[in-house]
Parts: sequence; C-alpha cells; structure tokens
Amino acid sequence: MNTGISSTYGIRQRSRGKARPGSSRWFRRYRWLVISGWLIMMVAVGWVVFIRSDKIPLASTAGAGSEQSATIAAATMSPVKLPADDAAHDTLTEWWYYSGHLQADSGERYSFHLASFLRKGTLTHTVFHGSLLDHQTEKLYTEQARTAGNPSDGRRDGFAFKFGSWQLQGDGAQHAAKMAGKDFALDLQLNDHRQPVLHQAPGTPVAGLLDFGAAGKSYYTSRPRMAAQGTLTLGGTAKAVHGEVWFDHQWGDFEAAKLRWNWFALQLTDGADLMIFELFDRQGGPVLRMGTYGKDGVVSALGASDFEATSRGTWKSPSSGGVLYPIHWTISVPARGIKLKVDPVIPSSEFDARTTTLNVYWEGAVKFSGSHKGVGFMELSGYDPQAEPATKSR
Repeated sequence: MNTGISSTYGIRQRSRGKARPGSSRWFRRYRWLVISGWLIMMVAVGWVVFIRSDKIPLASTAGAGSEQSATIAAATMSPVKLPADDAAHDTLTEWWYYSGHLQADSGERYSFHLASFLRKGTLTHTVFHGSLLDHQTEKLYTEQARTAGNPSDGRRDGFAFKFGSWQLQGDGAQHAAKMAGKDFALDLQLNDHRQPVLHQAPGTPVAGLLDFGAAGKSYYTSRPRMAAQGTLTLGGTAKAVHGEVWFDHQWGDFEAAKLRWNWFALQLTDGADLMIFELFDRQGGPVLRMGTYGKDGVVSALGASDFEATSRGTWKSPSSGGVLYPIHWTISVPARGIKLKVDPVIPSSEFDARTTTLNVYWEGAVKFSGSHKGVGFMELSGYDPQAEPATKSR
C-alpha cells in the first residue's frame, strides 16, 4: 500500500508547471504583492476606525464675532447632567481615564494610568490603555487591548466596561478600575466625597464644554481626588495600596488626531487641584489654552492670561522615530501664588499605542518643587518626529 507516496509524487509532478496559491514557492514569487496588499489593508482599517468620521462636528463659535452667533450656539449645546453624562454617548470620540499615585502600607510608591477609548466613526471600536510605574526600580509596565464594538452593559446613569482583564465602572461617586498585563495587575475601588468638576474656559457659554476650533467640541468633567484602595500585584506578589486618583471623562464630536496637547493634572499638598490644558493644531498653531483651579469646594476657570507654562527641556524617544517631547516645565499661576518646576518621575514614559490607536504619546507621573509640594500626571500627545515641541505659553 503506497497510496501516500504515489499521491505525493503526483502532486509534485503537477506543481512543477505553476506555483500553487499557499505554497512557499508561490509566496516567494508574489511576496511583494502580498506584503503590499497587507499594508494597504492595515492603512485602510486604521483610516476607517481611527481617522475617518461620518459625523459632522458641532459648528465652532471661536472668532464668530457676533453675540447673536454665540447665543444661537449656546442654545444648541446641552448642559452637562450627571450622573447621566457619565454614561457612553452617541458621539464620535469619548474616553474615561484614571491616573494617580499609590502607596503600599510598607511605604513603596507607584503610579499608574488606565483608560478606555470609545470611537464611533464608520465602525465602533473600543481601546484600553494602561501603565504602571514602580518608583523603587523605575520599571514601567504597559498593556493595551482593542475590540470591535462597545463592551459595556449599556447603563444610562454611569458606565461599566469589561473586556478580558480590563474593567472600568462608575456609578456616581463609586468607581472600580482593574487591569492586568505581563507580570503586573491592579485592582482598585474608588470613591469621591466631592462634587465633580466641569471644566470651563472663561467666556464659554456652557460649563463643561470646550471649543477645539476646527477639530470640534468636547465636554470635559473630572473628579480630581478620588480616594482609592485596592491590590497591586507585581511578579506574583500582591500588596495593599492606597492613594488619590484623578478621573477624567471627555466626549464629543471632535477629532483628537487633529490636535497636539500638553496636559497637567497636579494635586497640591495644600488641598488645591490644578489642571492646565494647552491645545495646538498638528503644526503647533494655538487652539485653546485654559485651566481649572479648585480648592475647598470652590472651582475657578483659568484663561490663557492667568497662567504661564514654559518647557525647560526635552526628551527624545529612542523607539518611535525620534519623537521629541517637552518633559521639563515651569508652571505658574500668579494670582494663586503658584510657581512650580515640574519634572517627570522617569523620562522614558512614552506609551507606544501604534497597535491599538496608531499613535504614540507621553504619559507619566510628575514631581514638582517650588512654591508648593504635591504629585501629578502629565500627558503630551500629538507629537511626531518632524514636530517642534510646543514649549512656551502663547
């Protein structure tokens, strides 16, 4: 019985004349066509999921030059209503974001960020990003995931995303955040005894709504000091941790890919919370500069003339084509007696998200000295190897 041998011989004889699809010989002959087709497909998927939008952003009122235009625009903008607006919206772009500093009972310090991004363009897509920094060893752990659709339970007065080891859940002032990756895991319970902050640039007609010019508009709310406690696991060893966590929620018909920004969330030891937000177009042109200062339950909007933010130095990424990030800063708010030197806990805090959101950004813990003490987080997004950093107040 030589059936297998004769069959193999027959196949070999027939394949001499023409390479069959799927064979190594066929692949060698057409490999460049296959690779080119694969690259074109990846670019197309990225365009549809992350770049292209079939939604029309709200009309911008920046520079409208007319009180009547501003009044009409304000009438079409819905005010923020919580907890209903904690839930997912039918908008192009939305994210829920936690960042904070944690301490173990034995004194070790850590910091983390954990975010879920929901994109509703031609296709609905959800992405999860997370990082954890061990301040003792300066080792940075990162993890990310993506999935088609919206993996939430559809609740109307909060949010609950679950996908694999990822969990983000908010029910008013009670939240839960959970993630796990290679050699690390974090499981937190969070609560807030303060009212959420609705960020508002001076002159904006609706509290919580920011105008990004040609990029669209974004609603933006925060809980700057959520009390957190839970379990952190590194290398199989679990330990109890606690700290204060900054929570952000943004949503709207805006295109983040059209923007570059510098974002600072600073928790001062005197109880004040300071958020600075500088947005530019991708060429570095100014779009919006604003901030929020809160203390003892009183929240004040900061306009561009109320603060100064100047970079004192940059860091060049060795792994993403030489992206140059402005990571050392001087930030001052003269009316509040604030003048700080802000520096990263570690310079190499770039998050490489090219496999999930097709971009890279700097995301990490900062320390500061000067008029006040405290801890914070910084995000630098929209920079590329050709871009000159936006390093000075405009």
